[in-house]
Amino acid sequence: MTTVRPASSMNQGPGRRDKPSEKRGKRLATYSLLLNMLLSAAKYLLYLYAGSTAVLAEAVHSLTDVVGSLLVIGGIYLSEKKSRQFPWGLYKIENLAAALSAVLIFLSAFEIASMIFRPAPFALRNLDSTMIVLLLMAFPIVLFSRYEAKIAAAINSPSLMADAENWRTDLAPLAVVAAGIGGARLSFPAADSIAAVLVLVLVVKAGYGILKDSMKSLLDASVDNKTEDLIREVVKRFPQVQEPFSIQARNSGRFIFVEISVNLALTRLKEAYEIAFGLEREIKGTIPFVERAIVHVEPEKKEFLRYAAPLADQEGALSEHFAKAPLIALWDKRVSDGAVISQEIRDNPFAELEKGKGIRLAEFLATRKVDVLYTKELFEGKGPEYVFSDAGIEIRKTDEQNLKKIMEHNPTNMHSLEVPL
Repeated sequence: MTTVRPASSMNQGPGRRDKPSEKRGKRLATYSLLLNMLLSAAKYLLYLYAGSTAVLAEAVHSLTDVVGSLLVIGGIYLSEKKSRQFPWGLYKIENLAAALSAVLIFLSAFEIASMIFRPAPFALRNLDSTMIVLLLMAFPIVLFSRYEAKIAAAINSPSLMADAENWRTDLAPLAVVAAGIGGARLSFPAADSIAAVLVLVLVVKAGYGILKDSMKSLLDASVDNKTEDLIREVVKRFPQVQEPFSIQARNSGRFIFVEISVNLALTRLKEAYEIAFGLEREIKGTIPFVERAIVHVEPEKKEFLRYAAPLADQEGALSEHFAKAPLIALWDKRVSDGAVISQEIRDNPFAELEKGKGIRLAEFLATRKVDVLYTKELFEGKGPEYVFSDAGIEIRKTDEQNLKKIMEHNPTNMHSLEVPL
């Protein structure tokens, strides 16, 4: 198997990260932690002020969010680390942090469920002012969750997206507490239970969505259908690519890894290099956060391969010289069973030229779509070498003296190309 590595991808690794975006993500996660700590302290003080066990439970809930924020920050920092043990990076730590955040959302759901069956609190006081404070707490939560979701989408951070969703679900238990206090204020305690059941469904649904997405990435599930369709559209922009072709793409943290297998209507290494590089450029330009693309390129599927060899005479003796050979043998072999299906011997029309006969003969073989040339001499640094290389003609040096032996023993397989980008 031949491997072609575009120069632009050498030592590229994860260097495509947007450093300012990473700093924004870290700063945002820190803000989330500080806001959670502030709300936890405020809710505990409000519990002392109102004497509400529901407010105390909400303060405990906010402490679980503090733990969640710490997980998000740790996930972002650890996802940058690379080592010999983890050559593909630790990007999935972000997905793990998102999964743990989902678990915390389920814990919040459990707290809400426990509130439904908790008896009405006794010795409540300062109900009106407590409800006002609870409503005021909702404003910074709504504003910050929207801002965090916007930044998380911009930098494609699953842990920050999960944290933003967690902030939105924080409105649910806050509403439960406010409804419970309001029901007590209006002598209608059933309002607490009705509101709690509604928001409980929303919280569980949000937690399930986050857990499902994070587990899919942790288990190397494919990217969503929309992203895969975009990659497929990019591949179809290249007319040299024959269908069918296969695409495998997965998420790892905020990044996407893509692997494509294509068949090309060509055999030239140079053209394969150009198409592979073009595919990489188009994929990374169309789909955000593609960390690495690997393109496996197979030559055009052929039913037969065409061979050539310079001859010294009509009896089939191989010529010692390529350009000066008076005759050229051409034959086709079926790939499936190696059977010779056609054969001809032609005069070398360039044998009598004073200059350039080797290059002219090489160009002639390229026009005849020869796949393999058998010869007794090599062309290192000479003109024919560049023609053969550009045309994708494989050169096989042989010590055989007779054409018949070559035709009996030569293999029919051609090299495939693997082009990692």
